[in-house]
Order: sequence, then C-alpha cells, then structure tokens
Amino acid sequence: MATVVLKDLSKVYGNNTPAVDRVNLEIKDKEFMVFVGPSGCGKSTTLRMIAGLEEISSGEIFIDDQLVNDVPAKNRDIAMVFQNYALYPHMTVYENLAFALKLRKYPNKEIERRVGEAADILGLSEMLKRKPKELSGGERQRVAVGRSIVRKPKVFLFDEPLSNLDAKLRIQMRKEIHKLHNRLQCTMIYVTHDQVEALTLGDRIVVMRGGHILQVADPVSLYETPANRFVAGFIGSPPMNFLQGKVVKEQNDYYFQDKGFKLRLLPQSYSRILPFKDKEVVLGIRPEDIYDKIFAQDARPEFTITATVDVVEPMGSEIYLYLNCGRNSFVARVSNQDTAAVNQDLQVVFDMSKAHFFDPVTEKAIV
Repeated sequence: MATVVLKDLSKVYGNNTPAVDRVNLEIKDKEFMVFVGPSGCGKSTTLRMIAGLEEISSGEIFIDDQLVNDVPAKNRDIAMVFQNYALYPHMTVYENLAFALKLRKYPNKEIERRVGEAADILGLSEMLKRKPKELSGGERQRVAVGRSIVRKPKVFLFDEPLSNLDAKLRIQMRKEIHKLHNRLQCTMIYVTHDQVEALTLGDRIVVMRGGHILQVADPVSLYETPANRFVAGFIGSPPMNFLQGKVVKEQNDYYFQDKGFKLRLLPQSYSRILPFKDKEVVLGIRPEDIYDKIFAQDARPEFTITATVDVVEPMGSEIYLYLNCGRNSFVARVSNQDTAAVNQDLQVVFDMSKAHFFDPVTEKAIV
C-alpha cells in the first residue's frame, strides 16, 4: 500500500474563493484517515484532488513518494467509491466487478479469481448474476466497494458512501468497511459529514472548516482534547455545551461565574486560566459530565448550580434534560431513572475535571 502526503494543497475557483486553503497532511501507510466537517468545508474537494478528478490550484500531492500532480487519475493506482454507487445498470454484479479488470486486459482466470475473492469478502457470492435494480441499497454499496477491491489499488478513497442508506444499513455498512480495512490492511481515506462515522471508523480524523484543517487526531484525543470551540461542538452527540461567564478570583481559588451560578475551577487549570482573570471566557462541558445532584455521589456545592428544566427528552436507556440558568442553556445526559419534570428547578453537578475553556475571540482552547 502507500502513504499520501499533501503539501500546501489549495483549490481556488473562479471567484477567487479558496475551497481548500494550503492543506498540509501526511496519511500513513495502511492508515484509515477520515475527513469530517460541515457541507462546503472542502473535504470532498480534497479527496477529488487526491483522486485526480479535480485540478489542483497550487501545492503538491505525493502517493507512495511519487509526485502525482500531473499524473492522470487512471494512472494513480487509486480506487474511489462514490455516494451514488455509480454501477452500470445493464450489467450483472459479476460484470460490474470485472469491468475495470477487463479494460486493463487481465486474463479471464485472474478476473474470475479476483471477482470471486471480492465477492466472498463482501458476501456477494450469491448475487453475482443479479443486476443492480434487483439489489438493496446496502448490497449496491457493497458492489461499489467490491469494484474497488478487485483492482487492489494503493489507496482507497470513499466519498460519503453511506449517506444514501437508512440508519440501520449505515450501521451495518460501517461495520463492514471497518472489517474490510482490518482484512485488507490498506490505506483508506474516507469523507463524511457524520461525526459518528468519523469516530467509529477512523484511526485518525481530520476536522475541516472553510477549507482549513482545524485538528488532526485519533478519535479519543479529538473527543477529550479538542483544539478549539468548533471541533469541541462538532464532535460528540449531543454536542458539547458552551456557557458564557467570567473568570474571577476569590482568596486563593478561581471561579467561573455568571448571573445565577458560580463554579470553582480545579487547581490544575489555574496556570493556563490566569491570563483570563476578570475576563469573559467560554466554558465547554459535555452533557454526560453534568449530573442530577440526587444521583451524584459526594456532590460539593462549589460544583453545583440550580437550573430550570425546559425540555425532558427520553432516549430509552437515558434522558436528555434541556436546562436554563440565566442567559445560559445547556443539556445534561442522565439516567433513565431520573424523574426531573418540565419547569422544575433542578440542582445539577458539573464534573469540573472534564471542563474545557475557550477564548471567546480566537475560539482556541485555553484549558
């Protein structure tokens, strides 16, 4: 397989608006790299430049240490799986899988061997005589993946391949793609707008916005130590809460306070929060790190606030409580045993060891 290296990669369209702006990234051999971000962030454009389907405005792309800027897509030894499957409707599954190999004039026995191997990996052996219209959406997507597998390319590229599937099929196909990567041990680059797909599939994740890379990290690091407010809010479901307030010092302790509440900071954060004393900051905390005081052991008053329940949203195994306190609104993810009711004043405990603080101007992480 191969490494993929992007150096100052940019794509500018006719109105001089950069869709991708000086992206630098190294994708390791056999790595599963996921690009994630909102629509228009540049993730698919980056993938298409790697594939050779989109002209590069500036920068360089290396595949397996070879500069491929001027190499046609067909000669880059990559395979791409599209969102819309791109199957030939008049051909059988076998013919769709074999088509690229026939174009390259592979011997018939080699074509049969490769198609059989791919069909076995993807559970398509019983469907080889069917045509695409006789298949479900998940089966068509497996055929599209299989068409890439038979070529045995250096790099697999996936452009939102599961977005046309229903929720149940997406979960099933995520598992299949994960197993496929483990079995083939190949370099894969996967584009999605779904942060759940990104977290469950990627060895590392690239978060993009406005044509820029905001952070590259493994899923756990991305979730626990986001580099800025956008990444913190984009990764996680429900998303991280953001509360506005001011850092104040009382005696030897620092607090985050706003009208209606005051939360003590932990000593390990003091050195980094010190420059923001008496200034506005943004506190970020995930819904699972806020607890109903009734269920919180050893709840201490300096970590507890009173908020009003606005909405109660049962989710089966858990409940989302939408809460208001002064100008701040936030969500707590609590046990399904919780009996909180709408318009009730509820004491909730913040796990300040899981708190994040962001600069309100730059949006970069402080702590």
